[in-house]
Amino acid sequence: MRIKSFTGPTVTDAMNKVRLTLGDEAIILATQDLPTGEIQVTAAIEQPDPTPQKIKLEDNWASGWDSDWKLEADQQKPKKAAAKKVATTPIDPTPEPKPFVTAKQTKSVQKSRDEASKAASEKPKGEAVTPDMEMLVRAMAYHGIPTLLAERICRTALSVETDDLALALAASLDRHFKYSPRFSARKAPLMLIGPPGVGKTMTIAKMAASAKMENRDVNVITTDMSRAGAVDQLKSFTDILGLHLHVVENAQDLHKLMQNSKFKDGTHTLIDTGGINPYDEEEVGDLTAKIIAAQGEAVAVLAAGTDSSEMSDLASRFASIGAKRLIATRLDTTRRYGGLFTAADTANLSFSYASVSPAVATGLHAITPVNLARLILRDPTQSDISNEFSKATK
Repeated sequence: MRIKSFTGPTVTDAMNKVRLTLGDEAIILATQDLPTGEIQVTAAIEQPDPTPQKIKLEDNWASGWDSDWKLEADQQKPKKAAAKKVATTPIDPTPEPKPFVTAKQTKSVQKSRDEASKAASEKPKGEAVTPDMEMLVRAMAYHGIPTLLAERICRTALSVETDDLALALAASLDRHFKYSPRFSARKAPLMLIGPPGVGKTMTIAKMAASAKMENRDVNVITTDMSRAGAVDQLKSFTDILGLHLHVVENAQDLHKLMQNSKFKDGTHTLIDTGGINPYDEEEVGDLTAKIIAAQGEAVAVLAAGTDSSEMSDLASRFASIGAKRLIATRLDTTRRYGGLFTAADTANLSFSYASVSPAVATGLHAITPVNLARLILRDPTQSDISNEFSKATK
């Protein structure tokens, strides 16, 4: 099965491109209105590709954070789909050179081709497009996941040996993305970085509250002197938690503070930073100096709902100054999450935590392949997004 998307100013124009490229046998899987005003049509055509090697899930694939979900999937055991999944690897359009053959060999080859053509013509049309395939393609299009990335995810998911679509998608996401949510195991200071207004200060407050409830010693520092009320906002939370808030203005002061013995005894340190314009070299340079001064781990904080291309650029910029993990915020105020997948894929960032509620008491939720699969396949009209993460709370 070859899947491809086409765009045009109208549905008719997009459909003409579909027929020109894939032919009249193409099957329309989804249509979508793009922000540019164009129409995107996703179509597929059956190709006689070899069946891809099936992916077997190991017995301990989802151990730990997913044991309850696996048990739930085993109990429900949905009916096996009647339609068989077929290969989705596109055929190389470059024709192979024709070798020299004898007349006898030519007749033999032609006979084999005629038999294969006859068998293909007798095959029922539509067998290749399974309900699972159609649902996956529609979900990818709805969330705005770029075509090439979506095709990789779908291809792997449809090769997993399971009849449960959510489990297959989770296995695919586990293969294509990285996950490292356990910050508590690291002693390096955590410095949250990102553009303005993505929720870094609220995320720091949630982390501090979580540490306090788990009786872990924690220090909180803020360097956000550019936003009015930023210090007071964070101080209101640290006061409630009985924590002292350290305020520094520049990289030199931060380096001096970090030399204090109280920051070197294994205590967890959380550092809030002001939002920066990642395209302003001066602001990027100042933030980089603070990361070096703190000798900390920079963690990118990005808000869901942002355009996929923009998220890709933002993630790449923050990855260039040291970010290796991604915290996703505002999952409760948006319905489309393609930008998060694009950011993680483009900048090679590991998924860590998600903020699914504005309340500090709810804390952060660990991002796992199963939670992401639920997020993609969930009914977008449902309002309570926290249900998709309830089984992976830290």
